[in-house]
Amino acid sequence: MRKKKKVPHYGNVKPINYQAIYEEKFYNILFQLRFPLMTVIFFTTLSVLILMIINNKADGVHVLNYFFHTVITLSTVGYTEGYDGNISLNRFFSSMFIIIGFPIAYLYGLVATVNVFMNSNIQEIYRYWRMYKEMNKLKGHYIIVKFNDITKETMRVLKRRKIKFVLIEPDRSKEEEIRKFGVDYYVFDEPHKREVLLGVGILDAKGLVTAFEENTQDIAVIVTARLIRPDKENFYIISTATNEGAAEKMKLLGANEVIVPSVTIGRRIASYILHPPSPTISKFLEKIAYGERTDIDIIEIKIDENSDLIGKKLKDIHMREETGATVVAIIRADGKMKIAPSGNTEIQEGDSLLVLGHPKALRRAEDFFERHIVEDKDEEKEQEEVKAND
Repeated sequence: MRKKKKVPHYGNVKPINYQAIYEEKFYNILFQLRFPLMTVIFFTTLSVLILMIINNKADGVHVLNYFFHTVITLSTVGYTEGYDGNISLNRFFSSMFIIIGFPIAYLYGLVATVNVFMNSNIQEIYRYWRMYKEMNKLKGHYIIVKFNDITKETMRVLKRRKIKFVLIEPDRSKEEEIRKFGVDYYVFDEPHKREVLLGVGILDAKGLVTAFEENTQDIAVIVTARLIRPDKENFYIISTATNEGAAEKMKLLGANEVIVPSVTIGRRIASYILHPPSPTISKFLEKIAYGERTDIDIIEIKIDENSDLIGKKLKDIHMREETGATVVAIIRADGKMKIAPSGNTEIQEGDSLLVLGHPKALRRAEDFFERHIVEDKDEEKEQEEVKAND
């Protein structure tokens, strides 16, 4: 009995293969060249064979001479006789070949080939094919929906951090602007369609950013994306909204974070009023917060419940020595924050560590804490309890 093919939870939808689309277009253009090229090859081969028969020569030197003789005859760049016998018969054949073969093989073949290359836009199609071929290899990238002032700034920061992303833009008229901006991977399609999101690699992506001018379009994208990637921890969706009411709806539908530009700008202005900034400090913190600095960053690392670091002091885990990153704050499970913790501060279950450092050091810090997660910690505790009872 044959097993039924398992249908994905988001439905039996096939992703759009953008590489295959342009690959087919590219081969269709090459297919148009078959008759012109076959004509040139046929008449060239025929001429060489007839000259071999007339002169009864089949060695490599004479075959090469006959081939050369045929090519320069067709191209009319010159004339030389690649034979030393049967002069009259050879000349008669060469004359007839020029009369018949030149217009058919050269004029038709060359004109048809040039016409295909001039009218088919083959260079553009080949460029798309190469772009989508590379796009299909992406892992851990981000999907950016809509090309506008908001996403431009987002893409600038991602490019500065060398983070890969794919842009989905419904309006093809923006292509020239997108190319000038320097976007490496982009498609022109409707981002709310499942096959489109699957086609740009949503199953291997880290997250999605959608920033339409209308909330309904953002909601459609969020719902479709969350249908395919329901896990909020492994796939992060960020959106914009025109008001707080729409932002709340988007969060209920699956967005991790929703930014209301008017609220964000208003709060930013208020922060300057309430806390007059030092020019140096404010710019430094702003560059870190908004990702403008590439030599320093800050991340949050949650302590896993199975970590063997729980109960240990910061000075005893030697994290800074191993990674080069620094713990600048600890947020306890009850929400209380401990700023600039000392080396005697103990790591507790449910803690979140704010770690500051160079991006490479932060990656080492993430690996450091992952290495200290013990899968069978509960079993070890049970064994220790049994030994204690014995």
